[in-house]
Order: sequence, then C-alpha cells, then structure tokens
Amino acid sequence: MDGVGGLNPAGPPVRWHGQRICSGARFWGLVQGAFAFGLLAGTVVCLRWKPHRLLVVAVITGSGLCLPPAALGMGLALPWVLLSAVLAGFGLDVAIVAWTTTLQQHVPQEELGRMSSFNGVGERIAIPLGYLITALATHAWADRTVLLVCAGAIVVSTVLNLCVRDVYRINRV
Repeated sequence: MDGVGGLNPAGPPVRWHGQRICSGARFWGLVQGAFAFGLLAGTVVCLRWKPHRLLVVAVITGSGLCLPPAALGMGLALPWVLLSAVLAGFGLDVAIVAWTTTLQQHVPQEELGRMSSFNGVGERIAIPLGYLITALATHAWADRTVLLVCAGAIVVSTVLNLCVRDVYRINRV
C-alpha cells in the first residue's frame, strides 16, 4: 500500500484515547491483505467493465485512497479500517487500469515511451516527497490529525482534478 495518503509513515503510531489502535505486525498484515484483496477485486472488475470516460473514472476511483487514512484518523474499529483498505485497493486498481488505457489509446505510439517515463518519474518523486512531508508533519501535529489532513488532501485533489474540463473529454476509443 505504498504511497497511500500518508498511511504508511503516519499510521502505525496512531493512538485512540491513549491506546494504540494499530497492534503491530498483525494489524498491518491484515490491512495490507485487505488492500491486496481490493486490488484483486478491481482487476476482476476491470476485465469486464469498459468505462467510457476513462480519466473521470481514474480520478474518482483513485480518490478511494483517502479512506484508510480517514478511518485511522477517526479511530474507527479494525473492521472499518479493513473495509476502507479493500475499497482503496479496489479504487486504485481501477484507476491504474483506466489511466494506463488512456495513455495507450490517446498518446501517439512514438511518444508513448517518453510519456510513460515522465509518468514513472513523477510517481517516484511524489511518493518519497509525500513520505517526507508526512514524517515532518507528524513531528508538528498529532498522528490522527496528520492522517485526516492526508485524507483531506486526497479529496481536495480529486475535486480539483474534476474541475479540469479536459478530464471529461478523454473517452475510450
């Protein structure tokens, strides 16, 4: 669940009323397993579902990544955290398939390699940068606050992306 909205760097030390709500390896193993289950479910759905507005689907389903940090930030019980991880995994997989399909269908073949490289570099810069910012924020604010801010940032970025007119113009070929 690498790069899921500050969850990995800020999630493990979260406390709720003075008690840890994340009980070490067992807790994180269950969360990772739930996320993987969501990824698998998303893959199965993507084998059959062919959405028309690819970028709209990618943006909206990618917003599911706000759920695990929000669940932890609100101090929800383990079943709710696991459900949020399943939904985040599902959404991430659908978003990745929609994004990759968009690249393959709308970027000219001779430019696809370069575009994919820029995309990969952007991802590899954003994740460590997000981890750094999250780690610095946990020193200034409570862990739960940082997780809620991360979840809010995902929601805000989703809304801002949906305000871009061209997101609605990219359709399945």
